[in-house]
Amino acid sequence: SYSNLGVNLQKLGRLDEAEVNYNHAIRLRPDYAEAHFNLGSCLNQCGRLQEANASYNHAIFLKPDYAAAHSNLGVTLARLGRLDQSVVSYKKAIALEPDYAEAHVNLGNSFKKIGRPEDAIASYNQAIALQPNLAEAHINLGILLKELGRRDEAIDCYLVAIALEPDHPDAYVNL
Repeated sequence: SYSNLGVNLQKLGRLDEAEVNYNHAIRLRPDYAEAHFNLGSCLNQCGRLQEANASYNHAIFLKPDYAAAHSNLGVTLARLGRLDQSVVSYKKAIALEPDYAEAHVNLGNSFKKIGRPEDAIASYNQAIALQPNLAEAHINLGILLKELGRRDEAIDCYLVAIALEPDHPDAYVNL
C-alpha cells in the first residue's frame, strides 16, 4: 500500500512524499523489488542518479529477471554518462522481454550517443516493428536519419510521429 501510494504521489509530482512512502514500504518489506524499483524511478526523476542506480541494482538483485528495472537502470547509467554500461542493461532487458519496445528505443539512443548509428537505426526500427504507434521511436529515428543526411527519410519519420501524436512538439520542431 505504501508503494502504491508512492506511485500516485509521484504521478502528482509530490516526489518528496513519494520517496517517504517507498522507503516506508522497503522498511516493512526489504525484499519488495517493486518498491526498490519505484524508489529508483522517483530518485531518477529527482536527478539523484547515483541513488537511483543503487535502487535499481537492489531491485535487480532481488528479482534478476526484472526487465523494467534493467531498462530503467540503463536510462540512469546513460544519464550518468556510462553509455557502454547502459547498452548492457538495455540488452539484458531485451533478452528478458524481447518485445519491450521502449528498451529498444533506449538502446538506440545509447548506440547513437556512442557513435554506432547503424545499430541505433536497427534498434529504432525494431521498436517500431514491435510497437508501430510509438511516436518517440519515429522521432528518434528521424533525428538520426537527419544527422546522417537522409532528410527525406527523416521527414517521413516526423510525419508518421505527427499522425500518431498530433500534439507532440518534438515531431514538429524536428520537421
